Amino acid sequence: MNLTSTFVLGSAVAVAGWVGYTAFHRPMPSNTFEPIVHAPFDSNLIALQIKGCEAAVKADPRGALGFSLLASAYLNQSRESDDYATAVKAEVAARKSLELRKLGNQGAFNKLTSSLLQQHRFKEALAAANDAFKQVIFDDQTIRLQADCNIEIGNYAKAQLIIDANPRAFSTSPGMAIKAHLLDIYGSPVKAAQVLRSALYEAEQSPAIPGNALAWFHVRLAAQLAKNGNHDEARSEFHAALTLYPRDYKAMAGLAKLGFQGGHLKEAIDWGKKSDEIAPMADVRAVVGDAYFVSGDKANADQQYDMVTELTGRTHTHPLSGGTSFSQSTHGHPLDRQYAIFCADHAQDPIGALAAAKRDLADRKDIYAFDALAWVLHRNGKATEAKTSIERALATGSKDPVILYHASEIYRSIGDTAKAKKVRDLVLSIDPTVIKPEIGHSHTAKDK
Repeated sequence: MNLTSTFVLGSAVAVAGWVGYTAFHRPMPSNTFEPIVHAPFDSNLIALQIKGCEAAVKADPRGALGFSLLASAYLNQSRESDDYATAVKAEVAARKSLELRKLGNQGAFNKLTSSLLQQHRFKEALAAANDAFKQVIFDDQTIRLQADCNIEIGNYAKAQLIIDANPRAFSTSPGMAIKAHLLDIYGSPVKAAQVLRSALYEAEQSPAIPGNALAWFHVRLAAQLAKNGNHDEARSEFHAALTLYPRDYKAMAGLAKLGFQGGHLKEAIDWGKKSDEIAPMADVRAVVGDAYFVSGDKANADQQYDMVTELTGRTHTHPLSGGTSFSQSTHGHPLDRQYAIFCADHAQDPIGALAAAKRDLADRKDIYAFDALAWVLHRNGKATEAKTSIERALATGSKDPVILYHASEIYRSIGDTAKAKKVRDLVLSIDPTVIKPEIGHSHTAKDK
């Protein structure tokens, strides 16, 4: 899963007993030096929480609160391993809670929106958040979710208006993380990291926040630092997250990617496999495959690449020979973006990748969708179309080094050497490790 599947805090932690999450405490006075201890998150309790909530709604099938809490329990399990089925269960429970009672039931609306986000049904998630406003059943978390949904589908101006109009909702840690996301998109990655540091600091001051939720802030900061080229700091934050929450697969994935970028191939493979055991992700499997490929282990590289294709639901038939269909991804929701980027990076399935990129853009018109389409178009030899798409990706002023690298290659392909050099120099100043030799797929007869 890519990093734009954002963290919706309130619903995930309600089951863990963090009742006051949507209104974090302000930093504690500096006259105390006692360390704040955060309760560890015991993943083994998730099944018990679900069992208890299921028993509660069975005993009181007319209780709206019971179904809302059950939705929280399912969301907790879904986020534990990016499990699609329990995200659907969370949606069903939230809808049942709202069916029983809407008045004052902001929590169920928020959990409905969160469950739809977890399923990557971004437009439906935004519709659910907007519905809460239409019925005047909302709170600060609903406001944050509304902004988050708009960011996910590329409505950046709308998201900024929501943030500007609701300073209170975005003055606490969850809101600050959303502000940082938008800052990065608008080309202020250093400022985004600063805001995330502030968000992490504030979260650390609340003893009520459990380890898994606090770990999320470390991971979010680490991901931003990695994009900014600060790999050592990023690695430290990822490890801090794992200290708090040993099953944090996103932290493991981050360490795998940093390992590969730094040339530490065994580290990339080990962390990637650990992440995959908890929550399979196409981009992580691709990194592990690339690490094997670079180390000369073509057989294991092929195995990982096949696993990427399997995860995204694609067939193993080359499209030029007629196999253009694809099945539902084993992830539970479309992974078109991941498949398109994987194919473009590995010189595979140009027709299938282009179709996937176009489907992704139809669903979400964010800068990463335009980037994915541009990169696939470039690999398909459609330079003029690629230029149009990459400039849409660059329109916000993003300094994402991967997008910039793609732009430099596209400008070079159309003969604009001056612009290609300018953008490439910017990439080198941010994070030169994103520029790497092409890794062609080692398959022969099994090429997709």
